[in-house]
Amino acid sequence: MADSMKVAQYDRYGAPREVLKIVNAPIPEPGPDELLIRVRASSVNPIDCALRSGYGRAFFEKRAALPLRPGRDIAGDIVANGSAVTAFAPGDAVYASVFYGANAEYIAVPAAQTALKPGSLSYIEAAALPFAALTAWTALVKTAGLDVHTTPGKRLLIPRGAGGVGSVGIQLVKAWGGYVASTCSTRNVELVKSLGADLVVDYTKQDLHGVFRDFDVAFDTSFDTEPVLLDSLKINAGARYVSVVSPKLKLIDQYGLEEGLKEGERLLAERAQAQAALGRGYNWVFAELDGGALRAIAELVDAGKLRPVLNQVFPFQRIAEAHEHCETSRSAGRIVLDLQAS
Repeated sequence: MADSMKVAQYDRYGAPREVLKIVNAPIPEPGPDELLIRVRASSVNPIDCALRSGYGRAFFEKRAALPLRPGRDIAGDIVANGSAVTAFAPGDAVYASVFYGANAEYIAVPAAQTALKPGSLSYIEAAALPFAALTAWTALVKTAGLDVHTTPGKRLLIPRGAGGVGSVGIQLVKAWGGYVASTCSTRNVELVKSLGADLVVDYTKQDLHGVFRDFDVAFDTSFDTEPVLLDSLKINAGARYVSVVSPKLKLIDQYGLEEGLKEGERLLAERAQAQAALGRGYNWVFAELDGGALRAIAELVDAGKLRPVLNQVFPFQRIAEAHEHCETSRSAGRIVLDLQAS
């Protein structure tokens, strides 16, 4: 194994070609509870692009100072185990998610955030799943309480069904016997239907207000759909709104960390109280990094019940171009970085 690796990073905020660099860095040593993974494929998420442009800087700079290493998805091989790790072995093909630093040739990842890669997927395909799948899992399973036993008979509304998170959400619900309605643009209607959605509405051709009624769960993945989703929910029947696009980071950027957090909690409490008066739940959630969830997702993949949706694959050296594509493309699916030839 080499002494150094290539890693993407930026030391200031701005446009991809202006700030993103691939540099040499030492290969990390795994801690006692970590795995050292040789990354074969990673991804570019919309949140990676937003952070690179400065979104949420007041919050994220409290966790990690510039320069920052982007990337949240990993598919690769274990090179070495930490001293306390017994569930994995060097050579295992795995996939995982982290909050920073996945766009690198090597990364040390907590074993608790890692699972064996779905055997039916290539590294490229597997790298399209972890963060998006964990975001959907956190919302639908850990917050809305859905699983194979509770989902049959439930009606869910999941907008942006062609996106990374929405496409996984639709497939989870259908794998467990629920009904799903979704939205997308004209060119993605057939894709979203192929994922199993029972009703697909083209938002470019139809006003969404008043279209959806009597849903049990609304899973929000877009900043502009909350009113429509709330209007869709049953009243006084335990329905629930769950969003993975809360305004918390925007509020922190606007007011600063402490005041922004307070304003976010105030707004959340106000909205939750208003929905409670209608007999509904209201939640903002963030993805939880969970190897157990990834194991369950891998089982669904290998059973043919869930598949990643790929948009485009870029060589690692073209990461700036991949960021540009992520910011400007409205095509379906995930953008993956191929590190196998780097």
